[in-house]
Formats: sequence, structure tokens, C-alpha cells
Amino acid sequence: MKLPEIKDKRTLYRKLAAAGALVFLATLVTLLARHMNLGPARPAPDYRNFGPADAPIVIEEFTDFACPACRHAYSGLEEIKKAYPDKVRVVFKHYPLTNIHPWSVEAAVRADCAGRQGKFGEYAGLLFDNQNDWVMSREPQPKFDEYVGKAGLDKAVFAACMDDPEMARQVTGDMAEGDMRGINATPTFFVNGERAVGFGQLVEKARPLIISLK
Repeated sequence: MKLPEIKDKRTLYRKLAAAGALVFLATLVTLLARHMNLGPARPAPDYRNFGPADAPIVIEEFTDFACPACRHAYSGLEEIKKAYPDKVRVVFKHYPLTNIHPWSVEAAVRADCAGRQGKFGEYAGLLFDNQNDWVMSREPQPKFDEYVGKAGLDKAVFAACMDDPEMARQVTGDMAEGDMRGINATPTFFVNGERAVGFGQLVEKARPLIISLK
């Protein structure tokens, strides 16, 4: 009568071992993905895509509105977009460094709400251009609200958007993607899938691609 019990225990052990192996493999794959930048690229909302869909050069940018280096990179990318409008597509993604920049997530959500009204670039530009005015503030909301007017946004529509929980989920989704792809500094770029940290590396990666298309 004990044989079935032994058999059941052996079956249970095999199942536990198999489950443990699956957990180990899943963890290993995640770590490898982060190390080798194999994480999946999430599509960004249309208002955070700039340039033709069939552009031969695609630059994904993970950035933080409170990051000084990101402000510099944003200005540089604007010049690249103007210089090569038919060759370069820029995809903007959020990666707020919440441990040092407490207002970055709210800034990102606000920029996306501006994007819903077709004004992402305008609001993002105001955040970067006036970075020193709100980053260290204890209450940056008056400044954020001021930028709503300067960007020419409908205030009622904007306020309703800020109450939509999907907007915050959109930002945290970008952050999760960044974690999966091993990002630990901003700005980080992927030029046709190849990683570049900082604007200097971006130029190094993008320049030969642009030259090859001339």
C-alpha cells in the first residue's frame, strides 16, 4: 500500500524540480537580456515618434526631464531631426531617475498629456529649457501649470488627462522596459538597436550611418 505513496512523492519531487528549473531559466534569461540589451522594445505613443516610419536610422531615447545631460541631448537631437528629416526617426521614452529626481514622473506624465493634444515637443521643450526652475522646487506644480498655458494647451482637457491612471502606467511601462534593457543612466540611446550612453556616444554611433546614406 505504500508504493503508490512513494510514486506520488516522486511525481511531486519531479514537478517541484521542473518548476524550480523554469524559475531559474526565467531569471537567467532576464539577466542575460539586461546584460546583452535583448529586452523587447515597446512601441511608444505616436506623439512620441518623430520622423518617417520607414526612416533608415531609428534612435530610441530613454530620458529624464530633470537630468542636465538629457537637456543637452534633447537640444542635440532637435538639431539632428532638423538636419536629417527624411533619414532619422526619433522615439522618445521615459526613464525618470526617481531616487534622485522626485518630480520626474509627474513631468513625464504631463508631457504625455500634452502629447495627447499634439504638443509633446512643446511641453518637453519647456520642461528642459526651464529645468532649473522646477527640479529643486518643493512645489513645482505652479511652474508645470504655467507651461500648460505657454504650450497652448486646453487646460480642462489637460486636467482630465492628468486624472487618467493610464498615463502614469504608460510612464512606468517605459521604466520597466528600460530596466529590462539594462539602462542605469540617462540619457541612454539605441541607434538601430545598438546601445549608446550619452550624447557623445550617440553621435559616434549615428554619424557613420548618416554618412553611409549620403
